[in-house]
This record gives sequence, structure tokens and C-alpha cells, in this order.
Amino acid sequence: MKWRLSLLAVLICLASMWAGCDYSSSDLPPAATSAINTEGEQDGTASSATAGDAGFNDMKPTILESVISLIQSAALKPGGDNFKLAVLKLNTYFEDIPRSQFALTPEVRGYLKASKLPEQVMAGFERTTFEMPDSRHLEDCMLYHGIATRIGGNGDDLTRVRRVFDWMIRQVQLAPAGTLAAPGLPQAQVRPYDMLLRGMATEADGGWSERGWLFMSLCRQLGVDVAVLTYQPKDAKEPISWITAALIEGKLYLFDPRLGIEITGPDGKGVATLDQALADPEVLGRLNAPGAPPYRPTHELLAADTTKIGALIDSSPGYYAPRMLLLEKSLPGKYQTVLYRDPVAQSQEFTKAIGTHAGDVAPWPLPLMVETMLFTSGEFVQATQHALFLFRPEFPLLYARIKQLRGELPEAVSDYMTFRFAEKPVLMDKKTPMPQEIQDALNMYSTYFLGLAKLEQEDLGRDQKHLDRAELFFKATLKVLPAPGPRQPYYYMFRWGAQSNLGRLNEAQGDLASAVAYYSEADATAQHQGNLLRARDLVLNDPFAPLPDPLPSAPSSTPNAPPEFLKRTE
Repeated sequence: MKWRLSLLAVLICLASMWAGCDYSSSDLPPAATSAINTEGEQDGTASSATAGDAGFNDMKPTILESVISLIQSAALKPGGDNFKLAVLKLNTYFEDIPRSQFALTPEVRGYLKASKLPEQVMAGFERTTFEMPDSRHLEDCMLYHGIATRIGGNGDDLTRVRRVFDWMIRQVQLAPAGTLAAPGLPQAQVRPYDMLLRGMATEADGGWSERGWLFMSLCRQLGVDVAVLTYQPKDAKEPISWITAALIEGKLYLFDPRLGIEITGPDGKGVATLDQALADPEVLGRLNAPGAPPYRPTHELLAADTTKIGALIDSSPGYYAPRMLLLEKSLPGKYQTVLYRDPVAQSQEFTKAIGTHAGDVAPWPLPLMVETMLFTSGEFVQATQHALFLFRPEFPLLYARIKQLRGELPEAVSDYMTFRFAEKPVLMDKKTPMPQEIQDALNMYSTYFLGLAKLEQEDLGRDQKHLDRAELFFKATLKVLPAPGPRQPYYYMFRWGAQSNLGRLNEAQGDLASAVAYYSEADATAQHQGNLLRARDLVLNDPFAPLPDPLPSAPSSTPNAPPEFLKRTE
């Protein structure tokens, strides 16, 4: 059971406009409902009383700096009016801009109409005022930009994209569909910001690719377009979602977010392109691992003359809104962030790169559906917040995790250590005792996140001590977390992430036997197949190496007894 990924679902939730959504609640003045109104525009300027006011223009940089400051501090000061104030300031900043500049171009409008986007959705793209979702879009993109540029570093586009993909796979593990569901509700698909917070994502059939969406969002900040490729055999009624592809210099490089691996080239090195996968059966053939389901699609199916290959591009509303292009162009250099992307240009470039097999290049329903329902469906918000319970502002985990994601690693490590080893833990009010079941859960989170933080510190500084401590915390995670199972806390699944990361660490240090052992451990997600492929390659490189020693068993758990806070439905 899950929310249906379709544009019809978007239209339905727009029509219902469920009240009481935490994301959308505000006391903002009502925005204009009409998309574009050019009445009163003369000589290219609006009729605002402030349009010719030199004093107002002098204030504009200060207004924009204030907006950025409000957005940057919002995550560490939850519950305040930061987003509301940011929206008011943005509307003040742009009040002298001609309304015609908020309109979609005829080419973009025609493309979106042909893609069957509801007219009400397109009217939202053309809104001439900023609202709460716009401030969230700015916050999201600023976080993605910080991560992508920090992790991507210097180098050519493919090198930077590979670093970002590798970071994502190690930092955000998979969780099977349904395992993060709130009681009585289907699991909600989540935006990249939320999956980064919780460190978990879901990959499932039907276009549900949360890692794929995150990869897309991070690469956008590097100036690289990523799409979910689809394939549609002759007898298939609908395209089938397959893999993510980064478009670099006219070629589509293949990255599989389900398996957590790059698709290697024909010589077993580098990243394969779509053209190479179509030309050489071995590119996809190598993805079949012993004990794992056959990889789909097969080369024969994909390369058939009658198979169409399409692409799904990010449909997050902010990226299509001309007001976001205006804001992007206004940002000072030190705050430069990608907020807008022309869907027509993307469609043309992906179609050309796919070549003779090209099918439809269309907006991906997932992002538009999620971001619409977060502001219209209280039930969807409730389902989203379930797996984010421990990131509520009264607990310390949120603040440490935000610092970690922003690259403030020493501060994040210090915060994790402080509440992980507190003798008398209290809530963020510094006086209310922390409930024991909450503290136990926070201890498990912080142990695993400490490993992730140390892993990134090692990657950035090449310091062996951070590598050793990352290994220490991942092993501690395996020591304290029981095996995941029905009615067990979802954070027990961090065992799988710790296993994968220990496999990578041991492989990098040359302890191949231990790496194979960790890669071979149980994992109920498609990442297990990717891990088995890594283990297979290590064994083939040294087939006469001794067998790895068995790893310690997981600690026992209390059957059918999740913590009380996970049983809540509010």
C-alpha cells in the first residue's frame, strides 16, 4: 500500500486542500490567485510606488541578505517565524518587478501542457508572489548546494558526480517499502531534505526512487542534469523505471541507486554510458550476482529495436517557477544556488543523448506529488513525520544532524558525543528529563551517525584517525543494534548501513576477507545485490584467498515490542 505516483493524485490533493498541514500553516497575507496580471506595467516596470525609489533599491541587498540569514538559521531554530518573514521580505524585494517576468515561456508552457500537467499546477508555477513552499525550496537547495560542492570538490563533472554518488550511498541507506510507515498509514514518499535528515531512503517499483531523487537534487547544484531512465518494451503498456543517468557532455552515465553502485564500463573500469550498455551485453550482464534476482532489464530487452528508452526529469515545482529564476539571478555570488531549470532544455538534451531509442522525456510524478501533498494533505504529513519523530526540536538529534549535513563536522561530532554519553540526559529545554526509550533510540542514532561523520572527516582530510574511529562506531552500531524485523524499530536497519560501510572500509584498507564477510551479510534491500557484486569482484580478484571468519551475531531483541513512541498515530 502506498500513495499513488501520478499527476492525477496531484490534481486530487490540490482540489482537496486539506487544512492543518504543518508545512503550510502560516499567517501570511493571502497571495494573488491569478498567475499573471500585466495591467499597470509601463515601460517595462511595475506600477509599484517603490519602483523608482532609489532608497528602496539601496535597501535591496540588505533585504536579500536578511532572507538568506532567516533561511539558514531556520533549521537550528525550529518553530519560529523565519519562513514567514523570509516570504514577506521576498515579496517586498520583488514587488517592483514586471509581472510579465513571472510567466512561463510559451515553449515551457507548451511542453508542460503536452506532459499533461494540470492547469492549476501550471498556474502555481506562474504565481507572482512568494509563499511558504518557495522558502522551503530555497532552504532545500541551499543545503543540497553545500553538500554537492563540498563533496564534489574540484575536477571534471564526471569526477565530481561520482564523488557525490559515493557519498550518498554511504550516508543514506535503503529501507524496504513499508518499513517506515506510521501505524495505519502507508509509507509516505519523502523529499531529499527529509531523507538526508533520517539517513534512510526507499527504492521501489513504480517510479519510487528516493535515492534517485536525492542524486538528482545534488547533481543539479553541480550544473549536471540527472534523470531516471525508463524502458518500454513493445508489449508494455507503461514505461518501467530503471536507473539514474547523469548527462555529461552529451553522454548518459549510469548510476544505480537501488544497488548502490556505478555501472562499470566495458573494460570493468570507469562508469558505463547508455550507449555502451546498449552496445555491449557484458555491461549489464555483469550485474547478475549469485544468490540475487536476475538484473532487469537484460541487454537483449533493452537493446531491442522495438524498446523505447525514456527519461523522467525533476518535477519539483520550484525548479519550474520563473520567480525562482528571478531569485537565483539575484543571489550574491557567495550564496549562489541553483533554484530553476528549464524543462524544455532538459527534454531536448536527454532526447538527443538517448538517440534512436528515445521515447518520452517527461516530468517525473514523484517530486511534484510529494511537494504538493506536503502542503495539502495532513495525512501525508503525518506519515512523513513518523520516521522523523526523533528529529523533533525538543530532542538534540536534529541540531547535530543539521550541522553534520552542513559540513560542520567537529561541531556535529561534539554534539553527538555530548548527548550520547550524557549521565542525566535532558530535553533541549535543559531541565525536563529525557524519557529512557527516547534516549535509547538517540544513542543508537548517534552511534551510527558518528561513524558517518568520522567517515566524511577522513574523506576530506585523509586522516587515518578518523577512519579508525569511523570503523569503531560502525562496529559499535552492530554491537548494540538487533537484527531488523517485523514490529522492530526502523532504526535497527542501520545495521545494514554499518555492514556496507564496514565492507567499504575494510576493502579500502586491504582486508579483503573482512570486506567480503561484511558485504555478504543479510540486507533486505536491493543494496544487498550491490554488496554481493562487490564481494564477487573481490573473490574473483583473489579466488584462492582464505574464507572470511564468521562475524559476530546480532544482539537479541524483545520480540513484538516497539517503543511506545513508534506506536503513536498523531
